[in-house]
Amino acid sequence: MSGFLCFQLPHAASLAPTGRIFGYEIFPQYRDSAGAVVRAVNRGVETRRLERIEKGRFYKPRNGALGEVPVSDEERLRDALYRNGRRVGYVTGPALYNRLGLTTQVPKTVAIAVNRATQTKDLGTIRMKLLSRRAPISDSTVPLLEILDILRDARRVPDANVERVIQEMTKRMTELKPAELKKLQRFALDYYNPATRALLGMLLTRCQKAVLPALKASLNPTTRFDLGIDPDEWPESPAWNIR
Repeated sequence: MSGFLCFQLPHAASLAPTGRIFGYEIFPQYRDSAGAVVRAVNRGVETRRLERIEKGRFYKPRNGALGEVPVSDEERLRDALYRNGRRVGYVTGPALYNRLGLTTQVPKTVAIAVNRATQTKDLGTIRMKLLSRRAPISDSTVPLLEILDILRDARRVPDANVERVIQEMTKRMTELKPAELKKLQRFALDYYNPATRALLGMLLTRCQKAVLPALKASLNPTTRFDLGIDPDEWPESPAWNIR
């Protein structure tokens, strides 16, 4: 079997384009013959057909005019966001705020929410910090989690007015379907802190969307949330103990 895998290695590696990071799972034989695949990949690394970028992750190097071209930071970022064609992470924190136009600051460290252990990686020109999150991550849930992350961090968006931040999130919420709004609230109940849940409730009230009774019931009626907003501009805030 190992000889067969060694023979198949160039074909299997070609499943990933040159310069594209991949793992053992790209090999069809990995499920049934993991040890043989690992040995075959190690031989590919030894013969320089493949390069190991970290434990269990490899790429097929590309040669340029000045020699071998290192794998790009963009490819390292893509590898953190997707595995085996499936979404496993999403950009959050300052890089998300910048992408949505909430801040002009460009962070040197890109924060990525993932369903695995927290880890920091230095990519050369940028740093990547993987943040452990419990909420399910998929293409359909990421837009909802982005809204909740920004509501959680509304006061910490660099160089941004908090009222503008929540106004922008209100606009995004008005574009969601009823089923998505319900899921948004379920995620807030299961994975986010009381301040985020209160702010979400206030914005749902603002845009006249249905609020789950459990959202209000999850909040301590004696707790006040200091957001620094103008109550005249946000008349819904007292009902959610936000000031």
